[in-house]
Amino acid sequence: MTAAPALTPSATAGALPDLSSDYALAPEQVVHFREKGYALLRGIADPDEVAAYRPILGEVTMAHNKNTKPLAERDTYGKAFIQVSNLFEMDARAAKFTLARRFAKVAAELMGVDGVRIYHDQALYKEPGGGHTPWHQDQQYWPLDGARCVTLWMPLVDADESMGTMRFAAGSQALGYLGPMNISDDSEAMLSDLVAEKGYPVEAVGAMRAGDATFHDGWTIHGAPGNTSPTTTREVMTIIYVEDGARITPPDSPQRENDLRRWFPGLAPGDPAASQINPLVYRK
Repeated sequence: MTAAPALTPSATAGALPDLSSDYALAPEQVVHFREKGYALLRGIADPDEVAAYRPILGEVTMAHNKNTKPLAERDTYGKAFIQVSNLFEMDARAAKFTLARRFAKVAAELMGVDGVRIYHDQALYKEPGGGHTPWHQDQQYWPLDGARCVTLWMPLVDADESMGTMRFAAGSQALGYLGPMNISDDSEAMLSDLVAEKGYPVEAVGAMRAGDATFHDGWTIHGAPGNTSPTTTREVMTIIYVEDGARITPPDSPQRENDLRRWFPGLAPGDPAASQINPLVYRK
């Protein structure tokens, strides 16, 4: 992993960019998201903002990383990325990024809802030589059937397609829930066949600058190639939003049971998806 810039004593939550200003969405970007299930937005964070947060997010990620086996000894999922969730619970500086009004407002506008809550965040760092991310649906993990959800996916370093930027089966969100299907060789094979059968075009977003972001619907089939860079980690931060007012649905798989316990502590099916770790981050 390339070294993150060293933290300075001034890198406190209060000194960081507040990320509260509006990002002006064009109408055609909203249409693209709703028709194709994803949108690529350039410069949702500017270079100075990313430079301020990148070392903090990297520090918290590596401090909590448990994926320490050599790449060759990992399974397909483990080769895909270093994964650390809910950085915002671990560090007040990281929380300022995850809870940013700017990003949340974009998520709400793309989905056409009045407010959004945090489901959780994730750092996804694909190491040099890291494997592909198999085709999958995010929302198959979440006990939130019927709820509108969206994932922000932002590189913290400049990344081209060879480093593992996103690809989407455009329009596949219309299929809805395809059942429990963990990210794996099996999901790659099954969903690859389905995408071909249904004729969904596979659209790769290509090169992204640090601070660009994709937003994709919870049901959109997506994945990423491996990172062929010999030296540079694809550092990515994701934030998952759920519409305010959504209710938890009965879990029908072990992964959804796990998510209910972890991301909705103290709640049960039928409850609003609004525990203490699902804060409201934007209201129109």
